[in-house]
This record gives sequence, C-alpha cells and structure tokens, in this order.
Amino acid sequence: MHYGHFNANGREFIVTKPDTPRPWFNYLFNDVYHALVSQTGGGFSYFRDPKYYRLHRYDHLSSDRPGRYLYLKDPAKNQVWTLNWQPTREKLQDWECRHALGSTTLRSTAHGIQGSITYFVTREAPVEIWLVSLKNLSKGRRTLQVTPFMELVCGDVALEIHYRNILMLYNEANFDPELKSIIAFKHPFKSWHKPGYGFFSATFPIDSFETRRESFVGPYRDLDDPQGLEAKRLGNHSTRGEDMVAALQGTVTLKPGETQEFAVIAGITDKREEIPALIERFRSLEAARQELVQVKDHWRQTLEKVWVETPDPNFNLMTNLWGKYQLFAITHWRGTSHYHGAEGGQGYRDTAQDVEGLLSVDIGTARAKLERLIFYQYKNGHAVSGFSEVEGTWENQGVQGVIKKADVSVWLPYSVVAYVKETGDTAFLKKEIPFHDGTSATVYEHVLRAVRYLYGARGEHGLPLIGHADWNDAYDHVGIKGKGESVWLGMAFVRACRQVEELASFLGDEGIAEEMRSKAEELTRIINEVGWDGSWYLAAFNDKRYKIGSHENKEGKVPLNSQTWAILSGVVPPDRLPSILEKIDRYLDTPYGPALFLPSYTSFNPEIGRVTAFCPGTKENAAIFSHACAFKVVADCTIQRGEQAYATFSKLMPMAKAKQDHDRYKVEPYVWAEYVVGPGSKDRFGEGAFTWNTGTTPWMYVAATEWILGARREFEGLKIDPCLPKHWKKASIRRIFRGSTYEITIRNPEGVSSGVKRLTVDGVEQSSNLIRPHPDGRVHKVEVLLGKMSSAVRGEPVEPRTALHR
Repeated sequence: MHYGHFNANGREFIVTKPDTPRPWFNYLFNDVYHALVSQTGGGFSYFRDPKYYRLHRYDHLSSDRPGRYLYLKDPAKNQVWTLNWQPTREKLQDWECRHALGSTTLRSTAHGIQGSITYFVTREAPVEIWLVSLKNLSKGRRTLQVTPFMELVCGDVALEIHYRNILMLYNEANFDPELKSIIAFKHPFKSWHKPGYGFFSATFPIDSFETRRESFVGPYRDLDDPQGLEAKRLGNHSTRGEDMVAALQGTVTLKPGETQEFAVIAGITDKREEIPALIERFRSLEAARQELVQVKDHWRQTLEKVWVETPDPNFNLMTNLWGKYQLFAITHWRGTSHYHGAEGGQGYRDTAQDVEGLLSVDIGTARAKLERLIFYQYKNGHAVSGFSEVEGTWENQGVQGVIKKADVSVWLPYSVVAYVKETGDTAFLKKEIPFHDGTSATVYEHVLRAVRYLYGARGEHGLPLIGHADWNDAYDHVGIKGKGESVWLGMAFVRACRQVEELASFLGDEGIAEEMRSKAEELTRIINEVGWDGSWYLAAFNDKRYKIGSHENKEGKVPLNSQTWAILSGVVPPDRLPSILEKIDRYLDTPYGPALFLPSYTSFNPEIGRVTAFCPGTKENAAIFSHACAFKVVADCTIQRGEQAYATFSKLMPMAKAKQDHDRYKVEPYVWAEYVVGPGSKDRFGEGAFTWNTGTTPWMYVAATEWILGARREFEGLKIDPCLPKHWKKASIRRIFRGSTYEITIRNPEGVSSGVKRLTVDGVEQSSNLIRPHPDGRVHKVEVLLGKMSSAVRGEPVEPRTALHR
C-alpha cells in the first residue's frame, strides 16, 4: 500500500493517509533550534541540545504522541476534533500532510470546517511558528473555540524519563498577562543546572489558558478525550510541582465562506530575559507570514548551490533536494532522532563524516565543526567518542584520554585533508588549536598525532586495538579486555596514512610523506598476512585471538566493511580483488543492497558483543546497513565499476522499487534510512529503520557528486572523473569550487562507465581532467566527453586559460 507521493517538482512529499506504518517525520531547524514534526504534528523540539533543553514531551513512536495539536470545538454542536487527526483520530472528510523543505503543512476538513497548519522554524531564533488557517464551508455562521496545545518538559528529557516523579517537582508554569503567553521552566536543582525557559503564545485574543496537565487531561483520561475541553473555558491554572502543559484558548467566528488566520509561537531559550523580544518579533500575523517566505527562500538558495541532472529522476531528487536537506539537518543536529529521543550531543565519528559531506555546499559550517572536532582530540592523538556543547564530552567528566571507540581518531585526517582539498587553504594547517586535555598544536600536528596514536595502539598481530568498538559499535566485547584487534580499522588506518602522505607530498614535507608511506606499507603487509581468510578479509580478532568474520565461524561471515575498505584503502592486491568482489556481489547482495555480513548471529556471544544479541537481521546483526553500502558505492567507483555502484545506489534510495510496499518498508520514503532489516529475519526482511540521523547521508552525497558524477576535489584543483552506469548518455553537475562555479556537462555516446576522452573549459580543450582553480569568481562551462581509456586525457593538471592567465 502507498501512503503518499512527491509533488510534481519533488520539493514536497504529500502524505495522503494519517495512519502511516511508522510516523513519517520532517526536520525543521536553524542553528540553535530543532523541531522534529511527524505527519500528524507529533515529535518534539529543543534548543541547542536534544537532551538538555527539550521543550515538549514525545513519549513513543507507536502512538506518535503527544504532539503539537490544534483542538477545535463547536460549543453549539458539542463537537471536538483536531486538524491534525491525532490525538482524537476522528474520521475526517479529507486529510493530507505536505512535508516540504523547511516546513510541514497539515490540511483537513471536518464538520464543515476546512483548516490547515503550517509548522516551521524561524531562520535564526529559537522559535517555531504554527500558521493556522480556518475556513467555514457550511451555510451558517460558525463560532469555534480554538485551543493550540503541547505537553511540556522544559529541561533534561533523559532525567525526566527516569525520574519523572521527582523532576515534576521542579516544574513551574504560569500565564504572563503582559506577554499574553505561557512561560514554563524547571527550577535549578543542581549547582550546574542551567534552566531552559519555554514559552507559548498566539496572535488571537486569549480567553483562557491551562498549564496543569491533570486539569487539562483529567483523571483516567488521555489527550484523545481531554476533560478540559468539556467546560466553557479552560481552568486558568498555574503549575508548581506537577506535569506541565501549554494550552491557550480563543474564539474564532466565521461567516459562511470566510477564512481567518492566526499564528502560534513556541520556543525555548536559556535566557528568560530574551522571551519578550522573541514573542513580540513574531506576534503579528504578517511577521509570521514573512518569516515563512524567507525560510523557504533560504532553503531554495541553499540547496541549489550544487545541482545535478541525470536520466534518473530519483537520483536527482535525492542528490539535489531530500538527501541534501537531510545532510544539512543531521549536520546541524547529529545527536537526536525520533527513535531514541533522549540522547544528546553528537558523535565524533559521525560529525567528521558530516564535515566531508558538507564541504561543497557550506564551507563555513563545515570549518566550524571541523575546528570543534580538532579541539575534542586528546594530546595523545586519540579523541572523545562524542560531545555536547552544553554538557561536554560523552566520556566521564574529568577523566581524560579514555579509550572507548577505537576508530574515532582515524576520521580526523580524512576531514582535514578533504577541507584542504576543497578550499586550498593550507594556512589552516598552521592554525594553533588546543587539545581537549591541555596544550595546543597546529592542525597539521593534530592530524599527525591521530595517525601516530593509531599506529602505537596495536595488538599482538600488529593490527589496531579495537577497544570497546570500531565502526561497528556492536562489536563492543571484542576487545573489552584490551587485546582484541580490528582488521577493518587497520584498513582505515592505511587509508588515513595514504591521505596524509598525499598531503605531506603536496606541502613538500617529504619526511612525513615517507613516514606515512612506511606505516601504510607495514599495515598493508600485516593485513594481507593475518587478516586474509582465504577468500575474503576478516573483521577482527577478539581478546582470545578468535577470528571474527571467518569461514571457520558458523555465523557472521564475510564482513562487508572489510571487503569495501580493502578497496578504499588500496590494501587488496589485484589477485585477491575478484574474490572479494564475488563475495560482495553474490554472497552478500539482496534486493535492498548487500548485508553487513551473513548469516546473522542467533544467540548472544559475550566474547563478541551485543551484535550477537540483536534480533537477526536488525541493526549491526546482518542488516542491510546503508552506511556500509555507501562505502561500497564509493569503493566501486574507485575501481571503475560504474554499473555496480549505480545498482547499489539505486537499491539504497528510499523510493527504490523494492521499497514501494510502504506497509513492508514502513519508514519515510523520502530520506535515507540507517538500515533495512536483513534476510536473517523471516518476518521483517525489507523493513526500514532509523531514518534521518545516519552516516549514510554524507557518504551518499559525496558518492553521487564526487564519484558517480566525478566532480572531485583535489589539492591542485577540481578533478573530473565520472563513473557512470553505461546507459547514461548525458549528465551534468553545477558545483562551486574555490569561489568559482563550474557547470559541467558529461556526454557518454559510447556507453562507457569511465574514462575522460576530451575535456574543455570555456571552449578551450584541456590536456588533463584536473582543472586548476579559476580565481575569478565567474561561471565556467566544462564539457566532458567519455570514451575508451586508450584515448583518454591523462591526469596531470594544466593551467586554465582565462583572462588572468593569458
């Protein structure tokens, strides 16, 4: 069954039924505030950190409650319903939700009233706005009571979940008659506690209010039938020491055919004194409307900076719009998801990969996040597992150099190298940035320490120690005693060495280049000696030297990451490449992409970890893990397997053919999902899970723009090296690079996957497919002709012939 579709230009996904198999969300956000909004207005909002400054409650995915609701009551007919469908779930005459880029609009008709709510977050302030429209379709005059509602937390949601009976005792909520708004907060209960102040207001005249949940809902009642709406008006209760809600009630009178509009303003900040200005700024209906126009214009301009056109409309849709919007969303707010909504902060590894994805579309944000990553590195070269800008690192406070996730430091060299390639800013490498545990060093030194730390933290076989986990977080018992080693991390280390070697050579630092080359060659030899299992590469050795991912194992064989990263790192020799490709293409592949390994684990093994306890086919236990599949797409492109890269890319897309049964796939069909349940689950194979917040997003964006379409950053310029499916006869990409815009058209008349036969820039034929930067800030037309490699241009850079270089 289908529950929705894209509109004609793909900028909206129209949900046509409110009872989707899972709540289908949109992310609405700016730099300080984030609202997760489901198709019925469910979800939650927060300021700066999803755990610490949560505005309102969201209990569970299965109920998609509570949410941002607009109750309507016709006192003359004693009818109560909501525009949302939730929580009353009354059968409506019609209903739809339009998730757009920067806003979500719900429309419904019931009892002769047609209404809509448009939710959006302002461009800069910690404020969300609900623009509401009501139209009288009946023949008579209608008088309605309108009651916007949300259930409040205004603080640390993790503590609230565990100690709600205690946390409620700190609550206070009041109606401010001067602001005509509800103000709610938790009184400080620790010396370090920083209160968050929630506010809730509206543009209509307010007749009554309620802040006591018990008074609004009533005993033994729920939000689908709240007691508070049975009275002529709300109770006007303040709250101290109880569960809080925010409900405002006003009266709207509509003549036949008349439409009226109003706005609801909600938000949370850590500075109470800012609330009056925030409310007054958006109190007028015209100010709210104008803000929505500017939000939409912001997203249009932001998303159109890089633009692709290919024969595949779904590829275009994900690369131009929804995948890119998802990239911005998770880059801004990496530490939250609707499916585990009590976690705060952002993962180190995740943020590093987000930086790489963001570089071509928002260098400023990427640079800021990169500098924070560098700061959260320890002076020994390792790094924290994650961090919150409000509460600090995920490690125990005051304990420095704690090793948990062993791979975190390997991602920093990738991000720094990518930044320098994108910007050409080698001066950044000389910038002094502190370590998290004291002293400081240049960015270049930070990178070197990351590599050297990994080289020094090795085990009996000479492979990197896995600690509490590598990329696969669920291998959490493999090295818990300090002896387990990761084959995959050895490959990731080699890739880091090769990138830093390239950087050092570009800088003329031959001593460092030789050091990196030597380390890479040593680990390459070790991996091929002890990490090769006869037909594929292992995942790891545990504390007892037990092989993980081996043919000797009954379960968990052929780890996908070790095969793809053998390619990405250049570790695999030519004679072994066909064997690992055969395992990827034939043994691991499914209609949804290759599984993380096969077969699934079926019982807990304490010497491997929680991966063996997960339900077979879910999460890291042999799901089709999209992030790992994205690695595979890039690996395919590095060895010019355009057909296979595109095939996997296509399977991963949320609108792929195998995912068209929404009752089976369940999750949002417009954003990347973390995984699809694998064949180990007989009943749930093909079910999507954990959307929005996934490392798939930056990797798929980079895969599309830099590898399949091949507009790839290099130290010396922009390399044009497409790797297309053979049936694509033409494709294009517009991309900004070092201040100038390149409009690149790729023609493929011979139906090849790769090989640049001819390249021109502004009509001038080049002897290379590496274009040196044009420092003129202009638009440059690039024509690329693919053909047989025997006549293709070579990869040496040439100077562009521009007015500045003649």
